[in-house]
Amino acid sequence: MSLPQRAGALSGPQIGLKTDLLPAKKKERIEEVTLLRAFAFLAITLQHCIAEYIYRADILQPDAIMLAMLFDFTRFGTPTFVFLSGLLLFYNNNSGKLAYWPFVRNKLTAIYLPFLCWTVIYWIAVQLISFGQLGNPADWPRTLLHQLFQPTNGYHLWFILMIFQYYLLFPLFAFAVNKVRRKLQEMPGGASFRSVFLIVAVLGALYGILMWLSSYRMPDWAAEWGGFWADVLSYRTYYFVFYFFYFLLGAVCAFGLQRWRRFVENGFIGFGFAFIALYIWQGHEFLNYSTEQMNLNFAGYLRPLTFVLIVFQLLVLYGIVLVVQKKGGAARKVMHFIGTYSFGGFLAHAFVLMLISSITRPLVLTGYHLPAAALTFIATAAGSIALAKLLSKLSFGHWLIGTTGKQAKRNRMEAAPVKHTFPQ
Repeated sequence: MSLPQRAGALSGPQIGLKTDLLPAKKKERIEEVTLLRAFAFLAITLQHCIAEYIYRADILQPDAIMLAMLFDFTRFGTPTFVFLSGLLLFYNNNSGKLAYWPFVRNKLTAIYLPFLCWTVIYWIAVQLISFGQLGNPADWPRTLLHQLFQPTNGYHLWFILMIFQYYLLFPLFAFAVNKVRRKLQEMPGGASFRSVFLIVAVLGALYGILMWLSSYRMPDWAAEWGGFWADVLSYRTYYFVFYFFYFLLGAVCAFGLQRWRRFVENGFIGFGFAFIALYIWQGHEFLNYSTEQMNLNFAGYLRPLTFVLIVFQLLVLYGIVLVVQKKGGAARKVMHFIGTYSFGGFLAHAFVLMLISSITRPLVLTGYHLPAAALTFIATAAGSIALAKLLSKLSFGHWLIGTTGKQAKRNRMEAAPVKHTFPQ
């Protein structure tokens, strides 16, 4: 498989291993990022559509098993967004000079302001559905403030709180990574690449240990310690440290983009077999430990087996994206469109799913939960992306979808079709 060639891509002699660790003087547009965003958005949307059906009392076992396997297949969504955050942050800020407060203000406008707006929207929607009104006005400050720190009405918005921690702490990450880069630059090319591989392996092992502790020790610690520490451990999915490996993997990709692409392409078949084996293994755990209903906890982000599965799936997905962008055609155009508006779609998809569920929940769907989930997914994904596109046309749209609309307009004016990528 050869690398795709596009206008603006790097050309000339083959890049050496040592040079690959450094960003190009003239930055290449990372076209595959938009496609990865699209796949991640679709995966997250499918997860939530599956969760809408898999625990219903009238579901039959064949439907439950198939939905569980689909759910397991989509776990790459959130880690992929974290990976893209690291990739773009390091790729776009590799000079070592960062105007911190302007940088944070930009992220507040582009990321946190839409989070605030959608938090209010979901809060109002749940209040109206639960009580038929906005509840007791005296409780508004307390309940709304709770949603800003522990979003449950917009159950997917926890991701914004988590990813924003990387933006706030990015100078510290950049300082550490740049120190390592300077050390690597002093090494011969081959030794440099081997050192990067060793560093990634060590970080992966440490992260695997953290995932093991998260799965098999921290629940017991929370029950034993109680009080404040129980709350801290119970909400560990909100903390950036529990996703740091994907973020730093994005940094590796950012500083060695061409080498990363070759690595993915050369190992594509091996990564694919590894993913299939891990996917079967985790599916066996699903069936082995699920009784009356499927236990989706066995596909949790913070489990060591799921972590290894996601890493191989991410590598396979990156390889697939390289093929899709090389082949072009309708599939590439559709995925680019979805990727362009995926941030707004991500924020809105739970709201669209809420509207669809108000119709499907009263229905008796015994024997049809699998096709119902598939149709719900198609309607939710299409509806949320269409809503994001519509909002991008409105003067106040940036309050709800950030800078997506403005960036899409700029992209249409450029020859290269790469769009704005979330998270940045």
